[in-house]
Amino acid sequence: MKKLFIILLSLSALGSIFSCTTSKKDSIPLELKESQIQLILPIDDSTSNISDGLTYLPENKLLFNLNWIQNSIQIYDLNSRKKIKDLKFDYEGPFGVLDIMGILPYSTDSIFLFNQLEPEITLIDSSGKIKSKIRYQAPDNYSPAFIHNAYFSSPPILNGDNMIVKTHVYGPLQNMTQSELQEKDLVYEIDLKTGKTWFLDFKFPKDYMPEGLKLFEASIAKGADKYVYSLFGDHRLFFVEELGDSLKSVNGKSAYLPETFPLFPLQGDGLDFRKYSYYSPHYESLEYDPYREVFIRFAFHPFEQDENVSPSDMRNHSGPFSIQVFDKNLSLVSETPFPANKYHPFDYFITSEGIYISTSHPLNPEIKEDEMKFELLKFVKKKNNHEKSLSE
Repeated sequence: MKKLFIILLSLSALGSIFSCTTSKKDSIPLELKESQIQLILPIDDSTSNISDGLTYLPENKLLFNLNWIQNSIQIYDLNSRKKIKDLKFDYEGPFGVLDIMGILPYSTDSIFLFNQLEPEITLIDSSGKIKSKIRYQAPDNYSPAFIHNAYFSSPPILNGDNMIVKTHVYGPLQNMTQSELQEKDLVYEIDLKTGKTWFLDFKFPKDYMPEGLKLFEASIAKGADKYVYSLFGDHRLFFVEELGDSLKSVNGKSAYLPETFPLFPLQGDGLDFRKYSYYSPHYESLEYDPYREVFIRFAFHPFEQDENVSPSDMRNHSGPFSIQVFDKNLSLVSETPFPANKYHPFDYFITSEGIYISTSHPLNPEIKEDEMKFELLKFVKKKNNHEKSLSE
């Protein structure tokens, strides 16, 4: 819970990508369906059944599980469904990697580790050997690379010796105005050889919060020749074809979210802020699925949680949500709702089969302490109204 606490502190202090060719499948609208196909991975006593971040390496069919408490990474072979590595790291010293918040497994020989507090990236291989440490210059008033595999997913974009990373702007959240926000950057680029950084003119929109303050957390994805981002409290998707282009947007309103979003509770306390962040209607992670050339986005429905849930565990007790599917042109083609207490929507990974999503919600009666369990959500052709009426 230490990292979650750090994230909440940073949020309260914040002024807070696969080229595709045209193919026949682009014209097929897809939707998600539960399959009853399960993936079960055994875990030991030191590992939670709720992950601190999952990342899939498709070339080797390896799943990387981040364990903040142990400052470790477990690597699972999905062919055998067994853990093959448990890499534990020191925080400090010659073999220290600071406290790992997020990872990017580019290959088995190149795994990037990110922390939240220092502008330093550690490069390791799958044996846990430290290959190099990359110090870089975080821009003034901006955070080090904010890489988190289970919170507003925004994977780093590696381009040769350069890497594009998400960032947060520092400053009092409560005092941020729309005119100030629209001048703030969402990402910067790092030269991994020299450590120099520069902005890419990828900013917040000019009309995000005309009615009042909203949480300005973003999820960023690259795919279908676009850089795309989604915001906590906006129905639109924002995108550019090339960084530096004028920002464009498309409407992507969820059928399960109200037209107008609640505003930030300026007069509230920490508990009110948590309720707003976790249980008010909002969008969270946006991802690009290269196998089907679609974008997916998680939409969280309005929810009233049991008052007995401790504030530190509120995020894990998430409510009902839906997953939207957008085609490569960012047209919304389907949205599938899921009930509360069945799935843990922050633990998932995308494969050629579909989306494996965790069933380790704390209130799921089938949850087990000694396993991470996932169910496969499959992409199927969306039925039109005529087909639906024939099947009924």
